[in-house]
Amino acid sequence: MGVSTRGRAVSAAVAFASVAAAGAVLAAPANAAISDLQIDNSALLGSVGENRYGAGCGYGVIATVNSDEPVQFTVTGTVPASQSVTPQDNKAVYSWIPLLPGKYTITAKQGSSTKTTGELTVVQAVYTGSSCIII
Repeated sequence: MGVSTRGRAVSAAVAFASVAAAGAVLAAPANAAISDLQIDNSALLGSVGENRYGAGCGYGVIATVNSDEPVQFTVTGTVPASQSVTPQDNKAVYSWIPLLPGKYTITAKQGSSTKTTGELTVVQAVYTGSSCIII
């Protein structure tokens, strides 16, 4: 039994489409890259001391990227969290408010590119409305 010419054409088209789709999936993440990951506390006065952060105080975690693909921020530690953020002007900003003292790590992922903050120490603090005082 042979395969009809039409059957071979459909098989070839499906095979070509599969290869093209696989190529597109593989190519997309290669363009996405995180070049920097920082924690900004400029809105608060006195909030960071010796790489310590205050419980109940807010920080901007900023991923500098070269693509408009969403960035997935993941917080591991005492109070885990996760959020996807769409970049604007090559920056994706995640608002992080650690609620409890403890050890945390924040990871930003865009495509196959990943950056992490390393271990962050959050201690007791008092938020005064304009500053965060580490206790």
